[in-house]
Amino acid sequence: MAVTYSPAARPASWHRWRAAARAAYLLAAREVRTALRTPAHLVPNFLAPFFFYLVMVGSFEAFATRSGIPNWEAFVVPMAILFAVQGGSAGLNMVSDIESGYFDKLLLTPANRFALLVGAMSADFLRVMAQATIVLLLALAFGLDFATGWLGAAALVLLSGCWGLAYSGIGFAIALRTGNAQATQSVGYLVLPLMFLTTMFAPEEDLSGWLATASTFNPMTYLLRGMRSLTLAGWNSADLGVAALAVTLVGGVTLTLAFLALRGRVQ
Repeated sequence: MAVTYSPAARPASWHRWRAAARAAYLLAAREVRTALRTPAHLVPNFLAPFFFYLVMVGSFEAFATRSGIPNWEAFVVPMAILFAVQGGSAGLNMVSDIESGYFDKLLLTPANRFALLVGAMSADFLRVMAQATIVLLLALAFGLDFATGWLGAAALVLLSGCWGLAYSGIGFAIALRTGNAQATQSVGYLVLPLMFLTTMFAPEEDLSGWLATASTFNPMTYLLRGMRSLTLAGWNSADLGVAALAVTLVGGVTLTLAFLALRGRVQ
């Protein structure tokens, strides 16, 4: 006798996970639509980093070549991409929903509470990946010589996008904890100290004094090492592994803070 299988016979946990995934997808789609309707909020996030790239190349390429960095464009493009994925807009849509009362309305629905944050973060991940891709394509169009080709370029965008997601956890944590737009925007002020206290303008071996010490404890130093292995030298599993570890450790802290802030708000 034939046995028919009904979806209703699946475990209750499977249905809960399916409902949570659907809620996260719908919320992410809403975030994407909101972003596309207000392109003025997105354009500066890739135009400013690309302008930084052009200025850095035009100002320091000859000096860098004399100092032993033959491919200055490949050295500096990871910094431009990191500027793009750390645009400081993470959590702004969520804090807008909190201030308008829409977030409280979402809490009245049966949607999984963690899906509210997962959906927003998924949309933010797509945003930073798109911004990183645009900056990299513009740099390639202006003559960037990429050591690992298109596969390496895809790996670079993915690595930087994961870092952008990890960094966005700070913005979401502040948004959920404070519900204040000004406080959420303050995450943008962290970008420059993190950038300048690292190997932004010179290789690690050329740093000295307190800056060399600070860069040693800055996770972005190890992220940049992995990114530059893709742009400058070639596939280096050790450098890429350290970069992935830095992203994982930072993301573990920031995303945990974001989910703890969410739990505090919904309780």
